[in-house]
Amino acid sequence: MAQREPTIASILMELAEEYDDVVAEREIYERVLHRRPSQARDPFASIRERLRFEANEVGWVRLGEGKLLPLRVALTGLRFRVAPDPHEMATGLLLRTRLIPFVPLNRTDFVLIDTGGTPIRFQFDAITRIDDLFGPMEQPAINIGDWMQQEGMFDGDTILVTIEQTSPLTLRFQREPYSAVHSIETRRQEQELLEGIAARVLSSRSLPISAAEAVLPIYARASWRTTYAGRPWQDLVMNDRRLRLINGLFLSNRTHHSLVDLFDNQEQQAWEVHDAELLAAIDALQRDMLESRREAAAQEIWNGVAPRASTARVVFDTRTGETTVVQPDPINALQDYVEQIEERLRNGEYDQSEWDMIDEDDALFADVGIDDDELPMIDDLREFIAERPELLAAARRLMAALSPDEIERLHHAQSNEEIQNILAARFHRMLPDHPHLFATLVPYVASDTTISDFNGGPPELEAISDDDISPLDQEWDDENDAWDDELDDQPTPGDEALAASHELMERFYAFLLAQGKSEATAASRTGDLWIYADFLASYYAQTLAEGNYATLDECLFFFYPRRVASSSPRGARELCTSLKQFYAFLRAERNIDDRFAREMWRRRDQAARVVDLYERIDADSPQFERLFVRLFAPYTV
Repeated sequence: MAQREPTIASILMELAEEYDDVVAEREIYERVLHRRPSQARDPFASIRERLRFEANEVGWVRLGEGKLLPLRVALTGLRFRVAPDPHEMATGLLLRTRLIPFVPLNRTDFVLIDTGGTPIRFQFDAITRIDDLFGPMEQPAINIGDWMQQEGMFDGDTILVTIEQTSPLTLRFQREPYSAVHSIETRRQEQELLEGIAARVLSSRSLPISAAEAVLPIYARASWRTTYAGRPWQDLVMNDRRLRLINGLFLSNRTHHSLVDLFDNQEQQAWEVHDAELLAAIDALQRDMLESRREAAAQEIWNGVAPRASTARVVFDTRTGETTVVQPDPINALQDYVEQIEERLRNGEYDQSEWDMIDEDDALFADVGIDDDELPMIDDLREFIAERPELLAAARRLMAALSPDEIERLHHAQSNEEIQNILAARFHRMLPDHPHLFATLVPYVASDTTISDFNGGPPELEAISDDDISPLDQEWDDENDAWDDELDDQPTPGDEALAASHELMERFYAFLLAQGKSEATAASRTGDLWIYADFLASYYAQTLAEGNYATLDECLFFFYPRRVASSSPRGARELCTSLKQFYAFLRAERNIDDRFAREMWRRRDQAARVVDLYERIDADSPQFERLFVRLFAPYTV
């Protein structure tokens, strides 16, 4: 029998046993490829994706900055705290989620010992919670009631958990009374842990993220990894206004709302309060920005007209196959457009799909030839369900028919597609016992269509002979490659502008080095310029030397927050500083007017606030359109 080729996962797990310290991701990529060669265009892609989403499952912790640490090294000696609630104390059960991410829910091969090294007997169990929508729900737990009783645990007591070894995974439990005194050092540990978690969550572009991705790297790097004495990380997250803990397994920012939240009145009220506060903050920012734009116009730095080239949209007509570019006219940016925006919102003139926060590839009816105007659209799901009590009853019957594991997976689902997959896998087993949940099928009755209409059957079912395949189809890929190569040889005005900007950036880099700046500082300041350089080349076919107040305002307050993946409040301030220094350099070299860059540097806090507020807008909010267009006015008017 031929020996099976090792998988990426198996190789990564084997490599994790060969290292005892931090290692560069690149080194691991190369070692995997050495044992499992790939002819893919990007041979690292599959390895990178496995480490990005399943690092701890294949034996690693992703520390960031291209570094990895074997999971066994990070876990050995690690200490954390769990805090059972009164119900757990009364029943002797401990939720498995309290051990996350150090002991995943699918691990059943772990051992518990007490402070003397004696094994603690426990059983796998579950805690039943009553959910207002779905009724009784079971959450996985372990029964350690005998040990709790032996230790004399009371409400408020906590358990310090130390991972003694990873093979087998052995946890030492130590009771700590409620009266234990926490030192200043403990508070420092808590603050460092919380800020580290917050930084990872708030900088992520794909929320929610797993606890393993958010928490493990912080512990792995911490000097207090083996001496942590603070509160459970879950408690720190739940008490922080920036973060949200989801089912004990995932973390997100406060704007995240799950599908279940739609049925929770308290969540809905909190959502409305959040959006009201957000809109007030947006209005305050808009007043400040309007004042700054008017001051710049009064100083004759610009004329107040925003050209808005980056707001153009390409509309594709699926019926005709034609595309149309819709380019809004330039607008007077010195006026207040709140009333006009609200009027358009009342008239339904804004289309949420216009904005790239929504993935255009997810258009529901794009490929099936159905006009969405023909289907009833649900504007308010809560109201829709309230008007149809039979739908809510059916949903509860459906949930009652699911297994505890399926309910748990459903609560952790992050997309509609994942929910559909979970339910679909259960449907064929539910039909015999719960036929009332399924529609009655009506026998198909053929229409009056003649056989000649289909020439032997529906087009999608007809066999295609080799003779029907055009020779052009076989050469399509080769010709496409040739066309791409030909197009690459024809630089556009934007390409030429970007090349000219690059030359200016190289001179700026050399200038910074000559001024005694470090290579890292010079590279960082010069690298920031790419954002504005690319914006000018792409939308205006202009170089950095042609920058001005109008285009920089558009770049900072409309383009940057939405289109730059690494945008952040701090990044916005740094960008303003780098641009100010660059145009001061150009003033000395070319005698250009750099007042616009200095004026924009004074607005760096406004640029940071736009990014911060944009990150706080929830794409699922009923107020999304209002929040979005008000934040990015006048570019959305």
